[in-house]
Amino acid sequence: MTAFVTSDLDRTLIYSRAAAGPAFATAEPICVEIYRDAPLSYMAPAAHAGLAALAAATPVVPTTTRTPEQYLRVHLPGAPFRFAICSNGGEILVDGAPDPQWQTHIRGLLAALPADLDRIAAQLKTRLAPDWGARLRLVPGLFAYVVSEVRVPAEVVDEWRAYCAPLGWSISQQGRKLYTIPEPVTKSRAALEVRRRLEEAGALEPGAPWLAAGDGALDADLLEAADAAIRPRHGELEELGFALPHLTLTEGAGIAAGAEIVEWLAATADPVPDPIKEIR
Repeated sequence: MTAFVTSDLDRTLIYSRAAAGPAFATAEPICVEIYRDAPLSYMAPAAHAGLAALAAATPVVPTTTRTPEQYLRVHLPGAPFRFAICSNGGEILVDGAPDPQWQTHIRGLLAALPADLDRIAAQLKTRLAPDWGARLRLVPGLFAYVVSEVRVPAEVVDEWRAYCAPLGWSISQQGRKLYTIPEPVTKSRAALEVRRRLEEAGALEPGAPWLAAGDGALDADLLEAADAAIRPRHGELEELGFALPHLTLTEGAGIAAGAEIVEWLAATADPVPDPIKEIR
């Protein structure tokens, strides 16, 4: 089995109790993250076992919008991973530590933008109504996001997107979270760099298929860049009706979709040989 596998985490492989859906009660989920002394994220047993087997057979790169600190709280099967992509591609972790070479590269790209994070954060703050219970959070040097008690209204999101687009910043709304991220900070950009390093080190065969999974708009570039991809039947991309010729959709939603995704990744990375072709 030889493939390059990049997968989003939240609502793709791992799920909060709320995101897991009705199947949580019967799925016998395995907790993979504790936060503030309470269980936070889970995997379906089949996904948990399948990811461990997949990671033992081929390079798997967790690819998340979580910061490195948030990512390191998650205890994924198959760990430790040589590489992980965090902060939506703004950070590459090598053996659990941020890579300074990639940090320097990203800082150079962001310096060329018309607006920096301070300006974006200041403008975003003026658009947050007090009754939303919104909290503005910054990932230093990279991007801003809002966590609110209610979903930010569509008209506010549309106006904010129009303001940010000429400045080189993109918007993604995921439930009660609203992300504002510089366009150079993408999961696919970081994934290409990780792939280059794996090939250079001889850990990945040149030309090995790239497989990807994700559920949100911030995963769209990752799914587009891959040779084959899969998304669950829930989340932001489902709401957008996002489709690609090489994109597979799960049958189920919630935590059950996580098991489907891992099963698909394993089967696609190591397809069953066609007996007719084998005879020929």
